[in-house]
Amino acid sequence: MWRIQRRGLSIWLWMWLWLWFIAATVGSVSSGEDIVLADKAIIKKTGLPHTNRAVTFANSGLEDFGFTKPHYNVSISENSIGKTYVMPEEKMGIRLSTPMAKEAEIKFRIVGGDRDKFFKAEERTVGDFCFLLVRTRTGNVDVLNRERKDRYVLEVRATSTWRDGRNKAIVQEAETTVVVIVLDTNDLNPLFYPTEYKETVTEDTPLHRSILRVAAEDADLGRNGEIYYSFAEETEQFAVHPVSGVITLTRPLRYADRAIHDLVVLAEDRGALFRGVGTSRASTARVTIRVQQVNLYAPEIYVNHLPDIVENSNADVYAIVRVVDRDEGIHGEIASLDIVGGDPDGHFRVRHGQKSGEYNIEILHLLDREGARQGYNLSLRAIDRGTPPRFSHKIVPVHLTDVNDNAPVFSREIYDVDVSETAPVNTPVIKLKVTDADEGQNALVSLEIVGGNEGGEFYVNANTGMLYTAVPLDAETKALYTLTVSAVDQGNTGTRKQSSAKVKIHVVDANDNDPTFEQSMMVVEIDENKPAGTNVIKVTAKDKDSGENAYISYSIDNIEEIPFEIDPFSGVIRTNKLLDYETMKRDYLLAVRASDWGLPYRRQTEMQLRVKLRDVNDNMPQFEKVDCVVRVPRYIPIGSEILTVSAIDLDAGNMINYRIESTNEDTCFSLDSVSGVLSIVCDLTDVNVSTMHVNVTATDGTHFAYINVINVQIVNAKKNLGSQGKVLDNETGAFKCHDTGVARRLTDAIEAAERNNQPSPNDNRYTLTPRRYGGNAHIPEFIDFPNEIKVNESVKIGTTLVRIVANDRDLDYNGKLVYGISSGDRDSVFGIDLESGDLKVIGHLDRERESEYFLNISVYDLGKPQKSMSRMLPITVLDVNDNAPKFQKPLASYKISENALNGTIVFSANATDADLGENSRLTYSLVTETKDFKVDPITGVLSVFGKLDRERQELYELKIRVSDNGGHSTDIPPLYSDALVRVTVDDINDNPPTFALPSYSVKVREDVPVWCVVAVVEATDPDEGTGSEIEYFLSDAMESEGFFKVDQVSGAVRTTRRLDFEQRQVHTLTIIAKDHGEPSLSSETMLIIEIVDVNENLHAPVFDDYILQASVFENQPIGTLVTTVRAKDNDPPGPDSRIGYSIREGDGVGLFTIDDEGNC
Repeated sequence: MWRIQRRGLSIWLWMWLWLWFIAATVGSVSSGEDIVLADKAIIKKTGLPHTNRAVTFANSGLEDFGFTKPHYNVSISENSIGKTYVMPEEKMGIRLSTPMAKEAEIKFRIVGGDRDKFFKAEERTVGDFCFLLVRTRTGNVDVLNRERKDRYVLEVRATSTWRDGRNKAIVQEAETTVVVIVLDTNDLNPLFYPTEYKETVTEDTPLHRSILRVAAEDADLGRNGEIYYSFAEETEQFAVHPVSGVITLTRPLRYADRAIHDLVVLAEDRGALFRGVGTSRASTARVTIRVQQVNLYAPEIYVNHLPDIVENSNADVYAIVRVVDRDEGIHGEIASLDIVGGDPDGHFRVRHGQKSGEYNIEILHLLDREGARQGYNLSLRAIDRGTPPRFSHKIVPVHLTDVNDNAPVFSREIYDVDVSETAPVNTPVIKLKVTDADEGQNALVSLEIVGGNEGGEFYVNANTGMLYTAVPLDAETKALYTLTVSAVDQGNTGTRKQSSAKVKIHVVDANDNDPTFEQSMMVVEIDENKPAGTNVIKVTAKDKDSGENAYISYSIDNIEEIPFEIDPFSGVIRTNKLLDYETMKRDYLLAVRASDWGLPYRRQTEMQLRVKLRDVNDNMPQFEKVDCVVRVPRYIPIGSEILTVSAIDLDAGNMINYRIESTNEDTCFSLDSVSGVLSIVCDLTDVNVSTMHVNVTATDGTHFAYINVINVQIVNAKKNLGSQGKVLDNETGAFKCHDTGVARRLTDAIEAAERNNQPSPNDNRYTLTPRRYGGNAHIPEFIDFPNEIKVNESVKIGTTLVRIVANDRDLDYNGKLVYGISSGDRDSVFGIDLESGDLKVIGHLDRERESEYFLNISVYDLGKPQKSMSRMLPITVLDVNDNAPKFQKPLASYKISENALNGTIVFSANATDADLGENSRLTYSLVTETKDFKVDPITGVLSVFGKLDRERQELYELKIRVSDNGGHSTDIPPLYSDALVRVTVDDINDNPPTFALPSYSVKVREDVPVWCVVAVVEATDPDEGTGSEIEYFLSDAMESEGFFKVDQVSGAVRTTRRLDFEQRQVHTLTIIAKDHGEPSLSSETMLIIEIVDVNENLHAPVFDDYILQASVFENQPIGTLVTTVRAKDNDPPGPDSRIGYSIREGDGVGLFTIDDEGNC
């Protein structure tokens, strides 16, 4: 330094630069900080917070000035008085490493974190270390309060000032942080809120049930804030949990003994010193527990039934009910008895009887058994006046006796059914379903036809309701029957009810009638030459059937060809060609057939129609010869026949007349009008011409022949012809004619007419029309008719048992067959198809009702007259396993002592089965899984099997099953029924009380309050009555040494005095539980109570002074006493207050030692 001052200003400038360099190297210098070098140099702190900050001159001897740590942790108890030093975790301060530093003056002061000015910093230098001491200030009104503030962060600054001989100073500063933790002291009492508790409990509250919870709070920390709860005075009725404050019941409550329990609960913190040392902080709360009387018993209902009610009767009272309650006072009073179920329509009510506790069940309305077929199950509820009210229920069954007040009811008011008119007698028509809401005999119904059956066409099975045909039906006679069927129940005479239904039976038409012509033989004439298509006649037939069976078509059934045809729908017969009398057949016999459209066969009828062809003058006469030339002698006598003209008329039977058409020359000739002979009637000699012409014609009266011109040549030859002279032939060459061929045509026509009109060999067949079809000559015959049918009774309705086959050798309807059951089906369970002959099951078979039927099977043809054949068909109904066995008693209850011997009979199950054979062989079994009972598979006897134990199982609900032996040869499984047997086992005192564990182990703090419940040992006794009442006690009172006792009733184990871990760590108690049965039984368990040590070492040792100085001369021998240190411990006398000493550091190379007494 001196050297720097001699060099002047330049040297100082260099120093400034050096200082800035140093500042940049060891820390940043705030721009707001100045370093002034004057006579008293000052170096300000750096800008780094909470670190050791220092600025030193090179070679100044003050390097490394700073606290040993940037921050320290210390503690101090709240409420500390002034000048109480904080307790650091380690030494705080600045190490003085150089002689110059040791000569410097060092000061500590708190510069931050102590707003309330609670603390003050002090320094004390010992050797090469300057200790930082922090203490509380004196004179403060306020003290440290952890509950208000438990932590202070102090900023402490250290200032080191070194002065040279010229009074120039070098100043150094350093800072550190001191975190002060304010330690809790037990300065606050626990506080209850609220301070009074009230609770109401019922006297039947179970033991160990929580009643209420008290709660207190303590703002202190740790053990000082932990609270123990206890009763201020001993009580065996209740217990309070020392930690949770929950008050539980440890003795049964009795309202009659004590209605109010006033308790004082003490809340005490654990900060008090043990064994009476120190002051405990505590507070109390008052707890009031009111015992509420309990309604212990529910009312008991007893019912005295009157006789069964007859429905619709005027009975007023059905039952008398007595209600009893074993409670006393208001709890034993009955508030009400009501019907709460089983009577939705309000048919009943309950009213008070004449005596106390007696009630009557009255009937308000007439009862209808059909409205409640199962009767009524009235649910009675009795409520007492207790608090809370108790109630009980009882089911009162009401059975109604049936009266015949319901008429039978048909399933329909009107039935509509069809039946074929070909149905044989006893054909099922319809099954009428009738029900009756009554029961028993009143529900049995008998049916009868009471109207619409005047002809007795139908009858009804009175029991089954099946309606049958009684006679053959004819739709043409009557197509609709409206029957009135009456159903009458079988109630007592005078009470019987009936109803009726209409059955409309439509007789369905079958094609059983032939068409009928109005006339079976007709004759008609028709003129020849009518054109084809000319109507001859219209024939008409009628059919009594209906529908298509009455539709008729017509045909002509002649074998040979005829010139006629018939319209198939109208029956009009027409010509189909031009008719010619002369050449064709003149008399036709037609077979006219009328056929209906019925199925499966058409019915048809024929009639004979004779059609006669009437000749018509439709041909003019024709001369056989024309253009004749006759040579006549001039001298022929007058009257001579010179020629005969012949004309032919093809019409049959026509007469021809001849005549000469008027000419100038007709005076010489005469023509016979009949014979056609031409004669000379004049003298030819007087005639001057040689040729004369005669115009001859012929007529049939209608038509004229063409003019036949005869040329007469007069010759002069003389010939004596005599007086009867004739020139009538051509042999002599007297005349010549041209032949017209009409004679040949006539001959052909005659031959054709003769041929066509020859009698036909088929003509006679039409006179025997019925023979074409033949008569109903044969009786139906069965084919392979079964000898017997066996059918299971379980067969489904509609099953075909067999097809009955028959044959009839007749044709058409004479051979058409229908089938029927004439008799033997009294249960209406069989039916046969009319057409196919399929015998079917139409009703439920039941072997138990009827095991055999003999059906009279009949087959009928539809011929006229009808013929039939009948055979008896035995039907055996085979048994199937369709009936389950039935117990005589399906529900039974029995009691048996639990010491019953093996094999003791409890119940004998008797069952029957309506089936036969193997299906009725019964086997008994026990469905319920149990090892305590068995059932004999043959006799059904239920007996004890094994050792009974009521405590293991008091009630057995045993399901006994009886099975038949069905199903071994069929697919139907065996059937069974179940019976429920309730067996109640009566108790004997055979069980000692039982603890859950053979031994119990608990841990208990040694500082728990007196009368604290440390354990609850409970035993159970499964016996009943006094055998289940248990009393607890210690086997040897000396075992507990007065520390514990057990509650006789609840088994709660309490402390009776304070525990001490140091005195005894484990207590072993033997607790006995004994029942009150006869004989009395007992058991015991062991309770091991382990005492848990509580850390009583609450205070650390404290030296009299934080710093102690001593000196020793050098060269002293080993073992020389240098000094004695003393510390004190505020824990109670004992191990926790014994102090040991040791040197932690600073003894160099182990030059010093210290013993347990503090001698160093």
